[in-house]
Amino acid sequence: MRFKTIDPILLVTAFSLAGCGGGGGGGVASIPPPPPASPPAIIPAATTSQQFTAVGASHLSGGAPLLGAGDQLQVRYIQSSNSYEVQLPHSQTWGAISPTSGNPSFYTGALEAYVRQPGYQYSNVLSWSDGTYSGFEAIGVATPAGGVPVTGSANYSGNFWGQTSETYMNKPVTAFGGVELSFDFAAGGLSGRFLPFVVYLATTDDYTLSPVNFRDTVHSEGATSFSGAFDTNLPGLNSFTGLFTGPAAQELIGNFALPYQSPMDGLIYQSDGGFDAKKQ
Repeated sequence: MRFKTIDPILLVTAFSLAGCGGGGGGGVASIPPPPPASPPAIIPAATTSQQFTAVGASHLSGGAPLLGAGDQLQVRYIQSSNSYEVQLPHSQTWGAISPTSGNPSFYTGALEAYVRQPGYQYSNVLSWSDGTYSGFEAIGVATPAGGVPVTGSANYSGNFWGQTSETYMNKPVTAFGGVELSFDFAAGGLSGRFLPFVVYLATTDDYTLSPVNFRDTVHSEGATSFSGAFDTNLPGLNSFTGLFTGPAAQELIGNFALPYQSPMDGLIYQSDGGFDAKKQ
């Protein structure tokens, strides 16, 4: 099934940051413009200075996806200036980012980043690039030990965003879709699925893919994290990891690596990125 995107211009702007590895703030050593007095909050619940937990998928100059904790963009909130700073993977330098006047979801400065999920309190997803590294990053205020329920069950619903190894007409192909997770807190069970489609930036067309269920899930009673894989036999990286955010696990974040068959040429490609979801 093929359909036009709701806002193709916005998608091209946002996804091209990570999909093509282009763009370019001046790097973390550059001097960004001063932040506005009251920038939109990336994580509204963060009212004191703190570094957020980060999970995602980054790439170095278009290489294979990097899913390790040390390979991710780091983000922190500075209370004194009501601003945000970022640290590139394998860097010790922090640099400021601030929203642009024309688009408060688009941040520039040490790098370029697009805020993907407004309306969440404890988490968000960013697409970002500094011209060398790029990625899709889920950040949040991690749920503390003892904050995850140990009775009952809950459903979470949200979205994922990512880049792919596929290109079309020399333009990136990106991934997007819904994510559904169901937790049995008492038994430590997890099930769920991705509802993916791919976006061809050359034509701004979207192609829906078949839903993909979870398999081999891991979540123990009271645990603040979870993991699993996708029920597909396609070759490639296949996994997801996540953790709860908020004082009582109101939200969650994660990363993913999912192979898919292209609706354009029938070949197998890799997708990877980040997701977040809210308790329903």
